[in-house]
Amino acid sequence: MKRKKLLQAIEDLLDQKKSKKLKRLDELKTLLAKLSVKRTALKERISLEKNKREKKRLSKELEAADAQHAKGLKQLRQLERS
Repeated sequence: MKRKKLLQAIEDLLDQKKSKKLKRLDELKTLLAKLSVKRTALKERISLEKNKREKKRLSKELEAADAQHAKGLKQLRQLERS
């Protein structure tokens, strides 16, 4: 009887861990999708912008978004592997 309860408790913990992992995967995928849209919009604005200062500012913003996107992809790969 104790063994059954113990096994059930272990299975419940594993299920919780799995659901947390799946939730985190979903959050990361959502974040990456948002960042991808932001990067595309920034690229479009840079191509349409005529003011050099504004272009430079947008380029820096794009660099930051690219870095965030790369970091998110790295986290996603690590999470998928584990």
